[in-house]
Amino acid sequence: MKKLFTLFFVSLTYSATSVAQTPAQNLMPDGSYDMYLGMGMVLRPSYEGATKYKKAALPVMQVQWSNGAFLSGMSAGWHLSEQPQQDFGPLIALEPSRSPSGLSNSIDPPRSLQSNAMGPEYAASKTNNKLIGLDNIQARLLYGGFYHFSLSQNLRQTNVILFGIGNDKNGLRLSSDLRYSVPELPTHHRLTLGVGFNAVNQAYAQSYFGVTEVEANRSQNRSFRPKAGIKDIHLEANWNWSLSSSWLLTSRMQLGHLVGSTSDSPLVERRTSVTVSSALAYRF
Repeated sequence: MKKLFTLFFVSLTYSATSVAQTPAQNLMPDGSYDMYLGMGMVLRPSYEGATKYKKAALPVMQVQWSNGAFLSGMSAGWHLSEQPQQDFGPLIALEPSRSPSGLSNSIDPPRSLQSNAMGPEYAASKTNNKLIGLDNIQARLLYGGFYHFSLSQNLRQTNVILFGIGNDKNGLRLSSDLRYSVPELPTHHRLTLGVGFNAVNQAYAQSYFGVTEVEANRSQNRSFRPKAGIKDIHLEANWNWSLSSSWLLTSRMQLGHLVGSTSDSPLVERRTSVTVSSALAYRF
């Protein structure tokens, strides 16, 4: 177990932003656990709202213990409900940092399983990197909880709320998704389709989409103060292919669209973005 936690924290240096994931409840014999570890690739915008895309290595990890505790990507939590129709519990997650190079890396869970200030001379630079001159956003440990409930055998509503985002640690994000598990697929395949939104408070919106007067003076951006509200809506597809009892190919595609006040930020070059990832994981 010590080696597992070492791998977890070392892998945090790799990246790709993701909302905290909470695997579904998994009834297991007392004292047992279920673990996936793997590696893949992700293609995503360098930061939310950017035109430029970049590829990065994507470690994947998920561990569940019979007592309800779990590690999933960059989050950890505890299933407290004993009812299969609903699931809730506490959650902590590590939010990646953001510098002029974009968002740092994250660990992704197998899917669908039960700036430093820069001088004013940079403002005159010919670069089109809109993050130059803005304060770096430091990585933060967030805390909150989750509440999921099943509407039917294949339809599930998931909700995650996390607090502590941004350098002032006052940012809050609520993620709500409706997920449908497609039935009658070929053996060893599982496909989950989802639609949802992220709602944020003003502190979160300011951290990621706002530009202060000081930042405006040392960057190419006008000052901007966004409001609280729905930040984005998104569609996603998660596909798992069990190659054997031990090997899993997990892939994900998400189409996101910024809306509301945040979409008017001078940092936003493109409101609509696509994130694609695929990884091979081994079950222990």
